[in-house]
Amino acid sequence: MKTRRAVIGAVALLLTACVAVPGPVPGIVIDPAAPYYYSPTYCVGCWYGQWGGRIGYHRGGGRPWERPHSEADHHGENRGRDIMHEGHR
Repeated sequence: MKTRRAVIGAVALLLTACVAVPGPVPGIVIDPAAPYYYSPTYCVGCWYGQWGGRIGYHRGGGRPWERPHSEADHHGENRGRDIMHEGHR
């Protein structure tokens, strides 16, 4: 019974963990020291919102959302490229 609970707990942790996103994401700096992570569920140290067309929790990747950027960086599409705003903290 303890083994079953341990397995269920381990699976739950794996399902809620942030995952490194393979491939390019708009506005993300490829940096091995601070890789970009995305998770559809809550993760520690992440912020919630839309970035690179993904809605969920984000962290790392050079933290481009903290610098001035265009609205298109949020959507991951070309629309809103002319709308600039300050970074989010």
